[in-house]
Amino acid sequence: MTTFREFRLRDSANQKQTVIVAGQRCTLRFRFNPSADRWTFDLRIGDTDVLFGRRIVLGADLLQPFGFGIGGLIAVSQDGSEPDYAALIERRVRLYSVEQSDA
Repeated sequence: MTTFREFRLRDSANQKQTVIVAGQRCTLRFRFNPSADRWTFDLRIGDTDVLFGRRIVLGADLLQPFGFGIGGLIAVSQDGSEPDYAALIERRVRLYSVEQSDA
């Protein structure tokens, strides 16, 4: 069974969300860069910062290249939208965490 968790971003250009993934506390800090019209995120696993400024793009597991053992993070477009500010806030682009066994 595939388990997805959706991250729902608020109308704020700088925000944090903490979740338990694979038994580990993970904190994601999402930031919007108006110059590039794109979102990025930082990742902290437990008390260790492990990833900084990773750009949110469609069609790729954003965590796969790093082998953190916590599964994947995938951005999916509902209507062909790019992951700009409005698209993530309005949930036309959705951001999902996927368990390790499904990533």
